[in-house]
Amino acid sequence: MPDRDNETWYLAPITEIPGVRHALIMTLDGMVQARSEDLPKDAADGIAAMTSSLHAASRAASIPALDAPADSPIETVTVKMAAGTYMVMPAGANTLIAAAGDDSMPMGVVAHTMARQAMKLGEQFMSVSARVNDGAS
Repeated sequence: MPDRDNETWYLAPITEIPGVRHALIMTLDGMVQARSEDLPKDAADGIAAMTSSLHAASRAASIPALDAPADSPIETVTVKMAAGTYMVMPAGANTLIAAAGDDSMPMGVVAHTMARQAMKLGEQFMSVSARVNDGAS
C-alpha cells in the first residue's frame, strides 16, 4: 500500500516516458503533494500555485465559451509552446496531476499514463477512511 504522505511513486510511470521533464501532484488550491525528483522544491511550489490559477481560469473561460453546465469538470488543460507541452488533469477530489515535457514528448502516451495514474491516486484517496469529527477544535 502506498504511503499517503509520499505520492512520488505515482509520478514514476509519467517521468519514465521519453521527453517528460517533470511531473507534479498538487491540491486544487496549489499546494505540492509530490514532485519529480529533479524538480526543485521552490520551482514546484511556484508551478503548483500558478497551475491552480491556470486550472481555475480555464474552467471559468471554457464554461461560458462552450455553454456548458456550471458544474462541468475540466478533463485536461494543455499548454503547447515552442519550449514544449504542459498538461494538467484532475486526479481525485481536489487534486491535480501535471506533466511538462519537450517537443519529443508523446502527448497521447503521456495523457493516457496521467489519466491512469490519476485514477489510481483517486482510488487511493477514496479508500482512506474519513476522520471522525469528535467536536474538538
